[in-house]
Amino acid sequence: MDELNLQLQSFIQEACSHIPASPQRRKALNCLLRAVLKSGRLWRPAAGDIYEETLYEEALCKTMLNLTKTLCDKYDSSRGSFLAWFNTCLRHQYTDEIRAAERHRSHKQSVWQSDDVEFDPLDRVASGIDATLLLKTWESFVQWMKDDPDNFLKTCHIENNPKANCQLIAYLRLVIGKEWQEIATETGSSRGAVTSHWCRKCESLMRQWLEENQRLFGEDNYER
Repeated sequence: MDELNLQLQSFIQEACSHIPASPQRRKALNCLLRAVLKSGRLWRPAAGDIYEETLYEEALCKTMLNLTKTLCDKYDSSRGSFLAWFNTCLRHQYTDEIRAAERHRSHKQSVWQSDDVEFDPLDRVASGIDATLLLKTWESFVQWMKDDPDNFLKTCHIENNPKANCQLIAYLRLVIGKEWQEIATETGSSRGAVTSHWCRKCESLMRQWLEENQRLFGEDNYER
């Protein structure tokens, strides 16, 4: 095992020696992810393969977020190095993102009748960003959606269907990663009604949150 993987293994042992959600575990996980991002050994698609930077960054973010929740239960050091395991998870997640994007594009022209681009909360996150900041940004965004402290998201719903509200639609789309038809079925509205409501109402609420929380995207918030 090389020096990098030995270092990563020490962070894992430290993280898993503390209870979930504790400051000590979070600190060790942040060190682990920061070391992975700075290693220069992250998996990327080979030359000639499909490569989309936005989807890659989204896959990387989701892989890291999932890792913070499942590392101590799912990673088995006896089966290989952490970096190899992480890259396998990242490759699978990226493949899922590509497939989802291709499915979405196959329906896009019939559903979207304008040049609007689908909202992506990670668009403003620069490539190569520090793991701590990336995780904080995403976790804060997800927590805001769940809490909806001003009740803006839940009360903004499709007419005569309170269940088809921006809080649930955003969570299903951005966090769970469900397709529009799946969201339509779950909320009891048509696919066209859901995507129209998302474009006209929900996206502006998401962008408003991002604009009001620019501090999350500044380098001054890096943990040293």
